[in-house]
Amino acid sequence: MKNLKYIYIGLVSAAMFTVASCQLTEDLDDYKPPYALEADTAINSESAAELALTGAYATFRQKSSGGAFPIFYLVSDIMSGYSNNGSSYASVPEKVGWSSNNPIAAGASDTQYIYGGLYDLINRTNWLIEKVTELDSKVFTNPERKAEILAEAKILRALGHFYLLRTFGQFYDVNSEYGILIRTTPVKNSEISPRNTVAETYAAIIADLDEGIANAPVLRSKKYANKTFAKGLKARVLLYKGDYANAAVLCKSIIDATNSNFKLEPTYGAIFDDHDSAAIFTSSEILFGSAGESNAGLGIGNYYSGFSASVSQVYKNAIAGSITVGSQNITYDATRTSIFINNLQYGGYYSTKYTSYFTTGTNELFYHMRMAEVYLILAEASARANNAVTPEALSAINTIRTRAGATTTGGNGFETYPSTISLAQFLTAVRYEKLAELYAEGGESWFDLIRYDYVDGFGTGFKVSDVKASATNSDKFILPIPTESIDAGNHIIKQNPSY
Repeated sequence: MKNLKYIYIGLVSAAMFTVASCQLTEDLDDYKPPYALEADTAINSESAAELALTGAYATFRQKSSGGAFPIFYLVSDIMSGYSNNGSSYASVPEKVGWSSNNPIAAGASDTQYIYGGLYDLINRTNWLIEKVTELDSKVFTNPERKAEILAEAKILRALGHFYLLRTFGQFYDVNSEYGILIRTTPVKNSEISPRNTVAETYAAIIADLDEGIANAPVLRSKKYANKTFAKGLKARVLLYKGDYANAAVLCKSIIDATNSNFKLEPTYGAIFDDHDSAAIFTSSEILFGSAGESNAGLGIGNYYSGFSASVSQVYKNAIAGSITVGSQNITYDATRTSIFINNLQYGGYYSTKYTSYFTTGTNELFYHMRMAEVYLILAEASARANNAVTPEALSAINTIRTRAGATTTGGNGFETYPSTISLAQFLTAVRYEKLAELYAEGGESWFDLIRYDYVDGFGTGFKVSDVKASATNSDKFILPIPTESIDAGNHIIKQNPSY
C-alpha cells in the first residue's frame, strides 16, 4: 500500500508541521518552513498552533509545477470553453481532455495533483483540529483564540471538501451516491474508506461552516477565513445543494449587516486595478482570498497569460450578447469586458484581474469569494425559492449592474432589468451576470452551466451543450478520480460513471 500517493499525496507528509521559534508570528506571505516536526508532538502550544494554521493556509500558495494551485482554478474555465488551452497545453492529452469535455482518468498528472493537493489541505486542518482540541484553554493568551483557530481550520476543511465535491462528485444531485471521501481525522496509515454520498458530503461541509459562523474571527485579514466568508460560502453551498430559501436568507444577512469591512466597492475596476499596491488585499469587496506569488513567476495571472490558458473569444461574445425584455434590448455587459485585453503574443485575451507577463505590479489575490457573488446568489436563490422574480432578487442583480455602469433609463443597451422580466429570462440574466462579473475567479460559470442544466433535467431544457458543443455527456461534467488512486487503494474508492 506504499503507493497510495494520489489518495493522500502529501497527506502523511502534511502531518509534518513546521515549528521554528523565530517564525511563530510570521505573516502568511513570509511562511518558509526551515524544518519540520511531527504534528503529533509539534502542536503543543499557542504559537505552534498558530504556525500550524498558517501552514494550512499555505496550501493555497501557488506552485509552478507539481501542485494543485493555480492549475486547479483554470480547469473548469477550460471545460466551459470560456477559456482556451494555452500554447504549452495544446497537445497535452490531459489538457485536450478538459477542452473536449472528455477528461482522462489515467496518467493525468494535474488531476492527481489537484486531488491530492485538496486532501493535503484537509489533512493539515485535521491534524490541527485534533491537536488544538487537546490543548488546555489556559495555554492561550486570549481564551477565545482556541475556538477561533478551530473555527478557521474547519472553514478551510469545508472549503477543501467543497472544492473536491464540485470537481470530483455529482454535487448537483443531493441523492447521488457519488460524493467524495470525507476526512475528519488525520491520515495516520494507508487505510482507505469508501466515498460518502453527496448528501453526507454536504452535511459535513455545512457542519464545519456552522462552527465557522459561530466562532471564527470577525476579521484578521482578507487573507484569512472569517465569519462573513463562512456565511457566504455556506450560501454558495446551499445554492448548489438546492436549498434556495436558506441560501437567500444568509445572503440577505450579509448584505444587511452594513459592515464597512464587507461591502461592494463603489466601482468594479477598483477591486483589481492596482497590482503595484498591496491595497488590493484590503478591499471591502473581498470575503476571503489567497495571495499569488507573481514576483516569482507563479501567480495565476501568469498562467492566464496565454502560455497555459487564455480567455477565449467565446467568452467575449457571450457577455456582449443581449436579451429582449418587452420592448427593450438589454445587453449583458458593456464595461467589465474592458479588463480582458487582446493577447497579441499567444492569442485570445488575458485579464487584468491578475498580474501577468503583460502588466506591472506583483500583488494579486485569488478570490475565493467576493461580495458581488453574495448579491448574485441572493438574486438566483430568491427567485428560485419563490418561483418568481421577487423585488429583492431584482434589486440584487440590478445593484451589481448599476455598480458596473448600467443605466436606468428604460431604453436599449446596458440597462438595469425591469420588473416585467419573466422568471425564465431573469434566471438567464443572472447566469450571464455572474459570467460577466466573476469570470476567471474559480470557475463559477462552469458550475452554473451544470446546475442550470440539471435543474431543467439534463438534456431537456437548457443544456450545457448549448454553450459548449462537446459537453454532451453529463457524467463527464466532473473529473474522474485518478485511476492511480483507485488502483492503489484496492478499488475501495468507486470511480465516477463513464470513466
